[in-house]
Amino acid sequence: MVIVQRNAYIGEKRAEYIYDDEKKKSLSDNESVNRYGAAIDIGTTTVVVSLYDMISGKLIDSKSETNSQVSYGGDVMMRIMHCGMGKSELLHEMIISQIEEMISDICKKNDTDENVSNMLVVGNTTMCHIFLGKDVSGLSGAPFKPSYTGRIECTGESLGMKKFPDAVIKVLPGIAGHVGADAASFLMEEKIYGEDKIQLGIDIGTNAEMILNNHGKIYVCSAAAGPAFEGKGIKCGKRAGTGAINSVKISKANGNIVLGVIAGANGSGHDDKVTGICGSGLVDAISELLKVGIIQSDGYLLSRDEAKRVGIREDLAERIDSDGEENYFLLYSSDRIVGQKDIVITQKDIRNVQLAKAAIQAGAECLMEENKITLNDLDEFIIGGVFGKFLNQSSAVNFGLFPKLNNIKITFCGNAAGNGAAHALLDEEFDKLFENHISKAIHIELADKKSFQSKFMNAMELKSWYYNSN
Repeated sequence: MVIVQRNAYIGEKRAEYIYDDEKKKSLSDNESVNRYGAAIDIGTTTVVVSLYDMISGKLIDSKSETNSQVSYGGDVMMRIMHCGMGKSELLHEMIISQIEEMISDICKKNDTDENVSNMLVVGNTTMCHIFLGKDVSGLSGAPFKPSYTGRIECTGESLGMKKFPDAVIKVLPGIAGHVGADAASFLMEEKIYGEDKIQLGIDIGTNAEMILNNHGKIYVCSAAAGPAFEGKGIKCGKRAGTGAINSVKISKANGNIVLGVIAGANGSGHDDKVTGICGSGLVDAISELLKVGIIQSDGYLLSRDEAKRVGIREDLAERIDSDGEENYFLLYSSDRIVGQKDIVITQKDIRNVQLAKAAIQAGAECLMEENKITLNDLDEFIIGGVFGKFLNQSSAVNFGLFPKLNNIKITFCGNAAGNGAAHALLDEEFDKLFENHISKAIHIELADKKSFQSKFMNAMELKSWYYNSN
């Protein structure tokens, strides 16, 4: 029996930097201050634009969209490959056009003029290069050398902007290789640099960045996690929104499957179709299927006959099928409703999650190994990225996406990269502090770490991630 529960979806809260009265007055008295500014976070899969009032410091509105470049590959290496095949100018024009349209949409929706005179941009190294029209060939292989370093300041016109040619655009500096301005922004916004503590921060996106602060000494690395948690590369995957399954529970006792589905804007959602599964629902589904034994610890999804032989409840075993190429589990049946499709979890979906989980765990363990510390030594463990904000933590811990920590809690901070961009847009002191801290960061190239591959293979197993993982 499948039970569908409609859940209200509360979008990611963006930072609001409201100035104090004294600063607000000084800005309003200064006629040279321009009215609006945009903080822009360019991810491989998702682009987020937030519009701010530069005088009050107040957030006007935010908009999030799938990066228009995904048609040229779901990860940075595919984008780099297409740039090498002569598509660099096209990809540059695509992201410039998309950002301009997103800003215009926000202005129209909130009935504001388009006096957007400042833009502050962060993103992974490849996205920043493409945005700026820089050569990405140095990022195609080790030792991964960017074609520029430091911050870039230019005008909209120099980038080919048609709606905002006079806008002053700042692209914050990255740290090294594939550890970009988004990771640096995450580091700064969450203050992962204190000299009195040991902190591990993981910014989960298509490219996952890990940051370890060991009493003020900062180490960073990056690993390709893939876009699975953002709904890409998943058979029935979609971004969080109306109709997406965002939570899953399976009862061992009676076989009931309880699905949480994001309701429509009116909140009732009774007429809304189930249209797919988003990242939080995917993590729940894998955790629950692992608990009932349909998924094995090596990630293998049992066939129907295998499930029955090992004693899986028949009503659950009957939901397993094959398309001739791979096994899949039927999570939600269309029941022949017009326009409705079956929602399934496939063997390939599970492998994609395993690859992401292994990359994150192995990268983090390499940083800790470099510093001769374990999870038990940490004072803070911080998860960045919109995806982590809405996860069921117990599901993520169950199969090792996040570690099982006995002494501290995991902190979920949402889109810290985007919030850091907003902070830098509105606060010059934060902007100055930014370069001071990230210039000290030590980049660890995982390709050069002999232990990375063995850690990665160990982390492929769907099991708890303890402090003494090898």
